[in-house]
Amino acid sequence: MAASIIGTWFSGADSRPQSARLTLADGRISVCTDGMVLAGPLALAQLTVSSRLGSTPRFLRFPGGGSFETADNDGVDRLLAPLYPHHGLLHRLESSLRYVLFGLVVTVAFVWGAVRYGIPTLAEVTAFSLPPELNRQIGDGALELLDSRLFAPSTLPAAEQARLRARFAALLASAATRPLQIEFRDAARSLGANALALPSGTIVFTDQLVRLAERDEELMAVLAHEIGHLERRHALRQVLQASTLGLVAMAVTGDVSSVSSAVAAIPVLLTQLGYSRAFEHEADRYGAELLARHGIGTAHLGVMLSRLENSRDCVRHGDCESSAGGWQDYLSTHPPTAERLRLLDAH
Repeated sequence: MAASIIGTWFSGADSRPQSARLTLADGRISVCTDGMVLAGPLALAQLTVSSRLGSTPRFLRFPGGGSFETADNDGVDRLLAPLYPHHGLLHRLESSLRYVLFGLVVTVAFVWGAVRYGIPTLAEVTAFSLPPELNRQIGDGALELLDSRLFAPSTLPAAEQARLRARFAALLASAATRPLQIEFRDAARSLGANALALPSGTIVFTDQLVRLAERDEELMAVLAHEIGHLERRHALRQVLQASTLGLVAMAVTGDVSSVSSAVAAIPVLLTQLGYSRAFEHEADRYGAELLARHGIGTAHLGVMLSRLENSRDCVRHGDCESSAGGWQDYLSTHPPTAERLRLLDAH
């Protein structure tokens, strides 16, 4: 018994279409027009048939380069049924609202799980596996970029810088992963009162933050917090989480160089991408424990956070006594101060 469908034939030798009929008889396919055979007969298995997607036309491609186009999707399915009983599965799935909704739920759950658990875990593993030399290169590049765009040389007296470095020495020696160093920069026209922990182990204090503090212990509390960011590789993890493609490439290939484009963005992202709330709380906890080991009360960090909060408010209302400005920037990418103070009080 013969079955046929109407469509358009393209020979492959030129772009001229021809109205034609495709016929299946005795398991053999032929394409004819006006009694003339254009292609075939040949076995159905020799053809490549496009999948059914909605009402879009189907193509049956022939070995010689010709193709038959038809809008009769049901007719094509009937032709294929004896040889490919599951060929219309995709169409049946997309035509069922139940399956579409199920697929949507599965997709959303997968994406949520990847964002919530998969990517952060992969970022953490990657950040801790990067070689120290790469961390140093990233940090040095970040500081160079910051110096060229945001920072100016520190105006703090050399004696004051030396005194603070001496005060910070004990805390710096407590870092287990790398030697750390302190740098001072003027950021009156950019970040204002701030501190940055770079992957190389360099911690930058701005002059504005130093002047905002009333006691050395307050600066030491900020230092302990920044050491927490370094110990937990927060800067690298945050940037890697924002560079999902590079992480996936590394996971598939096992080649650390595949994330080079991601880590190369760290110098810029360090000034634009705030730490997540979880990272800030983790750094607060680490800082509180480090301060306790050195006999320094965690209240000093709370006092400094409150002072930064007050400075932000005065900048917002324009009633600050100082024109240095920018103090609100430290808090702009951090969790609410009240929330952090409550957690610090628990230590």
